[in-house]
Amino acid sequence: MKRLVFGAIAILLLVNMSVLTFSIQPARAGASTPNMKISIYLSPDVENAALESGEIDINDWPLTKDWASEWTLMPNIINLRDYAEMGMMETDVNHQMWPTGCPVHKFYNQTCVRCVRAVEFRKAVACLLDRDSIVTNVLKGYGYRMDVPLQPFQSAYMDMYNYSQSGCIYNYNRTRAENILNAAGFTMLPSGLRQDPSTPGVALNPIIFYVRQDDPNRKEAGDMLTAELQTEGIQVNAIIAERTVCYKNVVVLYNYNLYTGGWAFDTVPVQYYDLYSSDNYYGPLIGRSPNYPGFCNNGTQFEPGSPDSAGFDYWALKVKYPATINDAIEASKTAGYLFLKYVGSIPMYCTKAIKAYRTGWDDVINNAGYGIDNYWTFLTMKRIGGDTINWGFKNDVEQLNIVTSEWPWDQKVLGLIYESLVGTNPFNLAPTEWFLASAATIGTWNATRVGGDDSSTFINFTLRNDVYWHNKTGNPRRLFTAYDVNFSFYYTYACRYVGVWNYPSLAQWYNCTIYSDTQIAIFYKKKSAWAFQWAGELPIINADNWALVTPGTPVKTYDPANTDIDGDGVIDLYEDGTGAWIYDDYLASSWVKLKADPLYYLGASYISTRLRGMFWAIAGDVSEDGVVNILDLSYMARSLGASPANPGTGWGQYNPYCDLDLDNDVDVVDLATVTSNYGRTKG
Repeated sequence: MKRLVFGAIAILLLVNMSVLTFSIQPARAGASTPNMKISIYLSPDVENAALESGEIDINDWPLTKDWASEWTLMPNIINLRDYAEMGMMETDVNHQMWPTGCPVHKFYNQTCVRCVRAVEFRKAVACLLDRDSIVTNVLKGYGYRMDVPLQPFQSAYMDMYNYSQSGCIYNYNRTRAENILNAAGFTMLPSGLRQDPSTPGVALNPIIFYVRQDDPNRKEAGDMLTAELQTEGIQVNAIIAERTVCYKNVVVLYNYNLYTGGWAFDTVPVQYYDLYSSDNYYGPLIGRSPNYPGFCNNGTQFEPGSPDSAGFDYWALKVKYPATINDAIEASKTAGYLFLKYVGSIPMYCTKAIKAYRTGWDDVINNAGYGIDNYWTFLTMKRIGGDTINWGFKNDVEQLNIVTSEWPWDQKVLGLIYESLVGTNPFNLAPTEWFLASAATIGTWNATRVGGDDSSTFINFTLRNDVYWHNKTGNPRRLFTAYDVNFSFYYTYACRYVGVWNYPSLAQWYNCTIYSDTQIAIFYKKKSAWAFQWAGELPIINADNWALVTPGTPVKTYDPANTDIDGDGVIDLYEDGTGAWIYDDYLASSWVKLKADPLYYLGASYISTRLRGMFWAIAGDVSEDGVVNILDLSYMARSLGASPANPGTGWGQYNPYCDLDLDNDVDVVDLATVTSNYGRTKG
């Protein structure tokens, strides 16, 4: 699953630590259960020190230049992998609060003096942000300057030459900033402070600047901009705070002027709409929204015939719902021009990130745009003689609620439990990996009767017929069907106004049509080249429990990790998800424990092979206790001749871990593998 993630994420830099424990070997009678530990270090430096000392094996946080330089000389201990991060660090500006915005007009109004002056103030701030210095001196070259909210590899969606010719590229330039401020009436008073042009002769009130504390790079960038603003006579109330303080005041209460924000992006360039369209600004009376800067520009105040007349919203919508990729490219170029002209926010950089793991581990997957600590890595990562993985985890989880929890650290845990219909290829980010679906066809339909396009998009998915919902108690497990997909779409859409992180992908969803247990069509009201990704990447949830949670405010407070809402004696999260890992236990602010699902895609040999080989197990070690012995022979004896239609570990039941050649038959060939390795130990 790939998703757009809120950037209001921070945490106090502390040196104490707690442990998340993942048991990733299948739990069977007599089997050992080696642990994958996820150590939570509430500081990147503490986490990196733990990696160097061998306390952890792989970390989740990009390295600073100093750590990368040191570890380049230690290949026998540390392995490094670099990637261009799929995200953006930016200075957000509040368009609904003076002086960065007009508190009177939600939408930009060219006849309003305050609206016009606020744009000029934002331009001056952009000229005081030294992005080149941040990349060179703060990131030490491990980053890319950003002027628009698009990744460097998405250059086809930009028009940098015309942006520059139009004066919309804001390089660091104090003289230009001063000229802009003076022309807009923010002149210097004898006191050395800038006046508020709304009340001549009176100094501007200090602007409120929230600076994230947990990210050293954003912290330093915030300090640099604060100093520049103060040098120019602009008073700053710089609040260096942990994530909950930033989140409440910025994303929920909108009580800020500037904020060092950050976003993780998806593989399609829809952030102009998702983050900056007025459709996604809700305001403090409703609460958090993706467009918490409140950039609302619909073009109604402009002369017909100019790009401005249609407004930013119009072009952003065309990027979101393009008929073709070429349409998206052209719309994105114009949206970028308007974004820069009216300073929707001030992008700073994306990182050329490097993550690290201990030398000796094999099959670590470096996921393009995201790095090494990903779903694919934890399906394949192994080493000779090793049966535990310690994953360094910089921040603690908040809440394990797949519908509303937008924190990346929550989603890293949840991403091992839940799956979607399709996934992205880890090497090229193409949506080509089948998870819960096995095939799809794309077509069009006439949606005009429901307010849509006459050639809107639908996708007909063929689903797998061998996927079961989790249940760690051993009770009978329910088969996944098209009805689960249908429920997930309807339910998530019904929760759209309570902070559902993936609502942008459902904004133009219309309905689903079920044809059979394994056939479902998903209809959108718009024609969009991105619809396949939207439909395919929605996490699928278990209706047995979620149907009992009323969409709305109850969803925000629902905690599946500590609730038995259906009263069956089983914690709800035990019974949710279809991924390779089953939820086991959770202690708030301390640890989470998962275990591998022995029935994960029963019959899907390529997945079974990955899971079975994770720790370099010996062929014939059915119990996976590190030695081939009488216990393994006893499992073989129970399962010989059993049918896959009767899975289990008892007598006469088919144990997939005894089917060593994956031919759906436990026979003398499998038994011979055990006997030939009898007495051998792991490593």
